[in-house]
Amino acid sequence: MAVIRSCVIAVLLLVPLVAHGQRPAALSATTDAAMLAGRWRAVSLTVDGQTAKPEDAAKITVINTADGGWAVVVDGKQIAKGTNELHAATDPKRIDFEITESTDSSAVRRRHEGIYDLGETTRRLCFAPSGKPRPTSFSAPKGSGAIFVTFERVPD
Repeated sequence: MAVIRSCVIAVLLLVPLVAHGQRPAALSATTDAAMLAGRWRAVSLTVDGQTAKPEDAAKITVINTADGGWAVVVDGKQIAKGTNELHAATDPKRIDFEITESTDSSAVRRRHEGIYDLGETTRRLCFAPSGKPRPTSFSAPKGSGAIFVTFERVPD
């Protein structure tokens, strides 16, 4: 459960995914933020080289708002919420997020750096533990401390 909670908190940075294109940075981030808005269920989760069972990953849902807010829900209970900032003009796209509320008080105010990829119905998020360098690829090898999550949009 601790691994899932850590992943969920990381996932909350759940970031938007949009088709790659040449757009001004502000427009790209705004478009991605709008596309990211909604409910997303984890379908796969790897934390520091350990892959969660699909049924455990599926317990994690992230709710994103178009204004950069997010909440992580596990088994129907909110465990964390915060804000994120998207940098959609980079390759890979970057996301920075901060935890503002959590059932783990030591996680509050932690800032994480990650990368994301966003499609209409799927998104990928990979982020580093607070204070560690941003990942450069969508993977979470053993010893990296990174969290890599793939999400599926939950229909309205």
